[in-house]
Amino acid sequence: MRATHTATVTCPAEVTDHSHPVMVWVHGGRFETGHADEPWYDGAALAREGCVVVSLNYRKRFEGFLPLDSLDDNDVASTGGHRTPDFRGVGDLLLGLRWVRDGIADVGGDPGQVTLAGQSAGGALVAWLLTDQRAAGLFHRAVMMSPGAPRRGWTRRHLTTRLALRSRRRPTAERMGALSSEELTSAYRRFARLHAADCAVGVYPFSLAQMRPVPVIVGTMHDEFVRFPGVRQVDTVLRRTVGRLGLPRVVEAWLVAPAMTGLGVPLRHLAAWCRYVASTPPVRPLGRTVGDRTIRRWASAFAEALADAGAPVWAYEFRGGDHLAQHCAELPLLFDTLTAGRAEVEETCGPDAEHRLGGSDGVGAQFRSAIVAFVHGGRPDWDRFRGPTRLARIFDMSGAADSSPCTRQSEDPWRAVRTLLGPLYAGRP
Repeated sequence: MRATHTATVTCPAEVTDHSHPVMVWVHGGRFETGHADEPWYDGAALAREGCVVVSLNYRKRFEGFLPLDSLDDNDVASTGGHRTPDFRGVGDLLLGLRWVRDGIADVGGDPGQVTLAGQSAGGALVAWLLTDQRAAGLFHRAVMMSPGAPRRGWTRRHLTTRLALRSRRRPTAERMGALSSEELTSAYRRFARLHAADCAVGVYPFSLAQMRPVPVIVGTMHDEFVRFPGVRQVDTVLRRTVGRLGLPRVVEAWLVAPAMTGLGVPLRHLAAWCRYVASTPPVRPLGRTVGDRTIRRWASAFAEALADAGAPVWAYEFRGGDHLAQHCAELPLLFDTLTAGRAEVEETCGPDAEHRLGGSDGVGAQFRSAIVAFVHGGRPDWDRFRGPTRLARIFDMSGAADSSPCTRQSEDPWRAVRTLLGPLYAGRP
């Protein structure tokens, strides 16, 4: 088993003072998988741009995101969702951030210029730490890439937790500590199967009003989960069936309407949502709903809340053109690791990714340059995200030549998820 309390530091080749800005990286993986030292997260390219890169590991699954002693069954009803649970995975990140504050100057980093960045579950953890007063002063800017978190969390899953643990008693740190790693793994697998349509564990619930208004970049992929296993097969069958029968494309959406409502599409907006997913290429009604509800709705909510609080917010979105802009495709672009695991890169970024997206003028260099400039304390070269226009920078995954600043921006790219998908949490927390 890989260690979960480690930090990997990548520094510029020549460290002459303590003035290098620091990017602290939080990996994703649905709060259940992933490691900070995976090949895609190699910090060498960012270090060559003058950044000290610190990649943090943290506990996952039950060990990291089942709040054991912070709330008991009787407390849940009285909290009203305002008491912050004690997630040990978050505690691991706080420990790493304190280490950066106290020791990063020894390797040339500036503890007063720290950007916390993460993707997917890591992006949600960055957002969560913006609400956690213990993290105040430990980082000064944030980057949230395709953030995703549970729609329902531990307050609604006490019974399934006990079923998975095969215990009638409330789980505590002492009881969980008595289980072997094999028993914990088996219990979590049982639990995850019961919540397959959502993140099984993770930070929950968010209080958007508590987010600290620091400068932030937040963005998504336009086609996050259109090829997600399971939903891809459903969408493929629907497309072929509707095509053979010569029916309108919107029929594809209505055929999976029950699943859409289960994913959180409000009934009052269901017809409008069906029209939206049936008119947004590529037409993948279920896959688009999964990605928009699981990822893009969160990004929209975080951007809105921070902009409303007066924070400088810059938004972006990757779009595919002739290629899909899928979940995780931005990672080998940011870290310049398009040659690390070519099969995985091709699966995520499409064929010929190194040639199409790499190079000094490619979309990877464009995105990386924007993030590096932000880490160095600058501002992106596009307009801020704020009402009423809600402008966002568009990065083109097709590999086409970059357009002018005016045409590479889009107005309100998350309008559909913002107006049709309702609140982050349906019903009580």
